[in-house]
Amino acid sequence: MAMRILFVTSAMPSHFFAMAPFGWAARAAGHEVRVASPPGLVPVVSRSGLPTVPVGAELDFAAGYRGRQTGGSADPKLMFAAVAEAMVDDLVALARSWRPDLVVWEPTSFAGPVAAAALGVPSVRYLWGPDIVGRGTSGRDRLPEPVLALFDRYAGGLAGVPEWTTVDPCPPSVQLPTSGPWRHVRYVAHSTAARVDPAVLPPPDRPRVLVTLGMSVTDLVGQRAFLPPLVVRALAGEDVETLVALPAGQVAALTDGGGLPDNVRVVADCPLPVLLAQASVVVHHGGAGTLLSAVNAGVPQLILAQMPDLAFYGDRLAATGAGLRLGADVTEATVRDAVAGLRTDPGHRDAAADLRAEALRQPSPARLAAELLPAAIPSQEEPVS
Repeated sequence: MAMRILFVTSAMPSHFFAMAPFGWAARAAGHEVRVASPPGLVPVVSRSGLPTVPVGAELDFAAGYRGRQTGGSADPKLMFAAVAEAMVDDLVALARSWRPDLVVWEPTSFAGPVAAAALGVPSVRYLWGPDIVGRGTSGRDRLPEPVLALFDRYAGGLAGVPEWTTVDPCPPSVQLPTSGPWRHVRYVAHSTAARVDPAVLPPPDRPRVLVTLGMSVTDLVGQRAFLPPLVVRALAGEDVETLVALPAGQVAALTDGGGLPDNVRVVADCPLPVLLAQASVVVHHGGAGTLLSAVNAGVPQLILAQMPDLAFYGDRLAATGAGLRLGADVTEATVRDAVAGLRTDPGHRDAAADLRAEALRQPSPARLAAELLPAAIPSQEEPVS
């Protein structure tokens, strides 16, 4: 029987991207899908092709994060709680009007489980990578006080809310130890980048080092986090092709009016899996989407983490042997040495291949939708023809 499924996302595009393939799997299986998003995320979320509804007032999350670095709240969950407070009235009104059978939310979309509780319907917490929010649990005992107050307002408290299921696209070797209702799924990359430059498709004539930054780090941390120029300089004298993949709006910042070394090629707005297919090493910021895309491709990774959560993801990956993580004190020399080690040490390549095999053994979003969604609403019956 067809279900209505409401997806809820919060402040970060990449958090939604992890859920989008599951949304399409549900829609392809005949279910109705809508996505509720803060107004500022609607242009990005709606480009997924899933029906998108703006809810709540707009907050400048990036400005709030930068303020945290200069003396604001030390707990990032409180920033996401503020987004939830801004969303929750409109979200609950939307849910009461549309009557979804299930609410799917990413771990910082705290308004999602509140809306599900207000309607008395089940919900699913859909991770984007290593579980930094719940630390391998449902996260219920880690919810900040403002979110608990939302449960009090709309559901009479958290105590009576049934346990939600966690869906995890992260290979178990990279994930924390887990507890509670937990389902694994294969990570499928999704983003708004969709234009393929034919020049990147043939195999390169020397080892390719892919350099990519992701979408949000510079906005959140500032220009000091824009590290591709440092990586380009570090690899200028190496016998590699340095392929720098950036959003179109950041290409000019790479050169800053100057030229580039002869071994550098720049590509804008190209899907990451296409570029990873011919890469020997990938150097990136540590975002979970980039990390898991590289895991699926079996490519060793160098993570230049400029934020605490990205360092957490990088450390989880490095523990498998499939990559290395450098900190905020990164230099040209440390990048050059790390890339050389990842290229030449067969241990890293073997670990990356093993991790890829583990990731691809997980069920696809389509299979998960076929198994999870009917079980989520056990009271429904198939119509008799």
